[in-house]
Amino acid sequence: MRLFTGGSILTMKRESPRAEALATSGDRIVAVGEAAAVRAAAPGAEEIDLAGACLLPGFIDAHHHFSEGALFSSMTNLHWPAVRGVEELLTAVQARAALTPPGQWVIGEGYDESRLREGRRPTLRELDSACPEHPVLLVQYSYHEALVNSRAHQVVGLPLRRPNPPGGEIGLDRSGQPTGHMVENAVAPFYTRAVGEALARDEAGYMAQLALYQDRLFAAGLTRVYDAAVSPLMEGVLRRAIELESLRIPVLMMLAGGEGMFMPPRERIGAARTGEGDDLLRRGPLKMFMDGGERAAMALPLGIVAGSGLTAIGRMLRRRSLAALRASGGMSGRLDRSDWCVRSGILFYTEAQARELVDEAVAQGLSMAVHAEGNEAIDRALDVLPRSPEDRAPGVGPHRIEHFFFPGPDAIGRAAEAAVATAVQPTIVEWVGDRLLAMGMVGRWLFTPLRAMLDAGLTVAGSSDAPVVDFDPVVGIRAAVRRRAASGEPVEDGQQVTIGEALEMYTVHGARSGGLEHEVGTLEAGKRADLVVLNTDPTSLALKDLDRLTVERTVCGGSDVYIRSSVSDR
Repeated sequence: MRLFTGGSILTMKRESPRAEALATSGDRIVAVGEAAAVRAAAPGAEEIDLAGACLLPGFIDAHHHFSEGALFSSMTNLHWPAVRGVEELLTAVQARAALTPPGQWVIGEGYDESRLREGRRPTLRELDSACPEHPVLLVQYSYHEALVNSRAHQVVGLPLRRPNPPGGEIGLDRSGQPTGHMVENAVAPFYTRAVGEALARDEAGYMAQLALYQDRLFAAGLTRVYDAAVSPLMEGVLRRAIELESLRIPVLMMLAGGEGMFMPPRERIGAARTGEGDDLLRRGPLKMFMDGGERAAMALPLGIVAGSGLTAIGRMLRRRSLAALRASGGMSGRLDRSDWCVRSGILFYTEAQARELVDEAVAQGLSMAVHAEGNEAIDRALDVLPRSPEDRAPGVGPHRIEHFFFPGPDAIGRAAEAAVATAVQPTIVEWVGDRLLAMGMVGRWLFTPLRAMLDAGLTVAGSSDAPVVDFDPVVGIRAAVRRRAASGEPVEDGQQVTIGEALEMYTVHGARSGGLEHEVGTLEAGKRADLVVLNTDPTSLALKDLDRLTVERTVCGGSDVYIRSSVSDR
C-alpha cells in the first residue's frame, strides 16, 4: 500500500475536484479524500510526499498509432527539421541502405514536402539512383501517402504504370510518367509488404523498440493508449509481446483489416467483438476510413472559398509573401453546380456502402471508430452511425469520429444528440495553423473547434495521432489552451479551452471515449491506480507559464514506470 500526500491532488471529479491524500493497494486506488480518513483506510502504507507537486489521473492518448509508432521509431527519421531538403532526405535513405542487406526494404517515415526547402518530393529517378538495390518505402508524415522506388514495384509485383485503385491515386508527372508517389489505398500493397517483412525478419528488434517506445510514453505521463488501426498482423505481434512480457502499457485496439489500413475491414466483422480481452490488451471499435488525410473530403460553399481567397490575397500583399500559394499548392477542387460548393478530397464509401458496413458491424457487437476529417466525410459518418446510444450492444463503448477537423454547421449538434464521441488532436492546430492562416480560412470555417464541441456536451478525447505529431499530452494541453500556430501567431477563432477542460480531455473524456470510465479517468476508490505527478498544479498557472509544466512521476497499474531524475529527462 502507498499513501500520496503533501501536494495538490486533482481527482477530475467535478463534484469533489480536490483531495488531500490518495492511497493505493496493488493496482487499485483504495481511498481518496481528507488525509486523516485516507490514512485510516491505508494502515501501514508507504508514505510518498508529493513535496508540493500535483497528482492527477494518468493521461490517456485516445488516438495513437502505438504498435506502428514503435516500429517506425527505429526507421529512418525524415521529419522536419531533422531533414530540411531533398538532398538531405536522399542522403539519409542512402545511409540506411548502406547498413541494409540488398533486397531488404529501406523504410523511412515523416517527410513533409511542404516543409522541404525545394517544396517538392524526391522524384522516382532520384529514389532509384539513391537506392538501386533495395525496395524503398518512405511514408509521409500523415501516413496517408508514401514514396516508393522501382525496385519496390518489382518486389511487390506491380507495374509502374497501372490504373488508380479504388480510393487511391498513383502520382504521375506532367508528361504522364510515374513519380513513385502513392496516395491512400495505392500505398497499401507496399506498406503491408514492407511492414510484414520487417516484423518477420526481426521480432527481437521490434520488442526492444517497443520497450524503448513505452518508456518514452511513460515519461510523458501516459498510462493508456488507444491504438488507432491494428491489423490482424499487428494484433498478433501485440499478443506475442504479452507472452514475452514486453507490453506494459494498456492498449485498446481499433480493429483494422489486413489488406491495408484504408481498406474496408470486413474480415474483422463476426471475428471480433468490442470489449474482448483484458485490461492490458482489449479489442475496441472497428476502424473505418471515411476520407483521406491531406485529401480530406470537403464541400465548401463557393462564397466561403471566394472570401478565403480574398483574405489570402490581402495577407500576401501586406506581408509580401507567397505563403498562401505554397500552402494551397497541393490542393485542388471542383465546383459542383448542384449546390454551388467546391468539393475536394477522397471519400472512400458511398452512403449506401458505408451504411451496409456499419449496420453489419454493429449487429455483430462492434462499435465504430470512423476516420472523418472533412465536413463531407463527417456528415456521411453521422448519416450512417446509429443515432442513439441505445443502439449499441450492452457494455460496448460509444461510437467515435476520429479527428473531426472541419465539421459543418450542424455536425457538432448532430454528434452530441447521437452521443458520438470524438478524438481530437489539439497539437495539429500548431502544425497546420500557419497554413490555415495563409489560406484565409481562420474565422470562415471551424477547424478542430474544441470550445464549440465541449459547449455542446460532446465527449472530446485528447489524443496525438502519433507518430504524426508529438504524443506528449502536456504539449497537447498547451496547444488546446493557447491555440497558436507553429510560428507563434494566434489562431483567433474563439475555440481555445481552459486548462481544466484540457486536462479533462486527456483523462475523463479519454476514458469515456473508450467506454472505460468505470475503470480509469478519475481518481476514485476501486479504479485502477494509473497516476501522473506534475511538478506543479497546472490549473494555477498563467498561460505564459505552461512551458514550465513537467512530468515528475508516472504510475501505471500501481507500479512506478517513470520517475524523473535530478537531471532533466525531457
